[in-house]
Amino acid sequence: MRFDRLTVHNVRNLAEIDLNFCAGLNHFYGVNGAGKTAILEAIHLLCRGRSFRSPLIRDVIRSGERHLLVQAVLEDEQRGRVSVGIRRALSGQTELRLDGQNITRISSVAKLTPLQTLLPDVADLVFGSPGNRRSWLDWGMFHVKPDFLSTQRNYMKALKQRNATLRSGNASPQQLDPWNSELLLLADTLTEMRVDYLAQLQPVLQATLAALVPELELRIEYQRGWPADQSLEKLLGERHSGEVKYGVTQWGPHRADVIAQIKGRQASKVLSRGQGKLLATAMKVSQVALLNTLEQRASVFLIDDAGAELDSEHGDRFFKLLHELRCQIISTSVQPPANDCGFPVGEFRMFHVKHGTIADA
Repeated sequence: MRFDRLTVHNVRNLAEIDLNFCAGLNHFYGVNGAGKTAILEAIHLLCRGRSFRSPLIRDVIRSGERHLLVQAVLEDEQRGRVSVGIRRALSGQTELRLDGQNITRISSVAKLTPLQTLLPDVADLVFGSPGNRRSWLDWGMFHVKPDFLSTQRNYMKALKQRNATLRSGNASPQQLDPWNSELLLLADTLTEMRVDYLAQLQPVLQATLAALVPELELRIEYQRGWPADQSLEKLLGERHSGEVKYGVTQWGPHRADVIAQIKGRQASKVLSRGQGKLLATAMKVSQVALLNTLEQRASVFLIDDAGAELDSEHGDRFFKLLHELRCQIISTSVQPPANDCGFPVGEFRMFHVKHGTIADA
């Protein structure tokens, strides 16, 4: 998949822009505050339904306006030319369209648009909370496991009901039993999916690291969200005091983690911040490579402040990998890149952003 055309109205300081993209590297440069990141934010909003900068839509809608609109024309490997659009209002109303038809779930657009982001906080994938790594893991599963989304939704729904029962204050084993049974069934399915996905991803990640960061030798280990020497059925049945006190289920796939290990030591404990950025980048690229292999689908990378994330040597390797994987790149920086990053003529475009306006450079 790739973006062919993008139209944006009222996102941050972008009043109205209309852009045509090439299939390779599309780079936006300009001073801070010019509107570069707002372009990436608009694309993310279109594909994911939310901003990566703020959970509040009023922060994203241009000052003085009541709604924003983002539309795009895509070229998809299976469906050909596809149009998508999102309109979000200060009132909270959201309208989604796919090929001219109203739709209700952003997952329909997300499925169509495998979108990876490399933001200044990318190292949080290594050094941050387990939730960051679960989100990373679930991105890959969403795109290659057809039953993943429904399984995850059903699991989270059962978890919410069990937590609500715990919070009632007098949850008896009989009241919890139905939710325990459903959680156990869904937890087994979800865990099996994740383990299988990571088994497929492991060799791809190692090959990606060898190409991007050959100095790192790594393995990833899945921690399922409850002690390896105990059964989830037993743990749920015991109703630990913490569960009753806080109204939160303490064990299950919602507490899972993915641990990166280097020579038997946890990567987050031994890597520098810069190395963590490189590892996180490799983790995301490996998912794109696996998707390409399994589904013959290309992905889009949004890269904010590209020069800050990778030094020139690793940056050259990174762009070479993405070019080999047929990825489309939409990136930003304060200064224009020194070269075409290895992309051939016709697959490299540069834009200058100034005060919310964009011109070819």
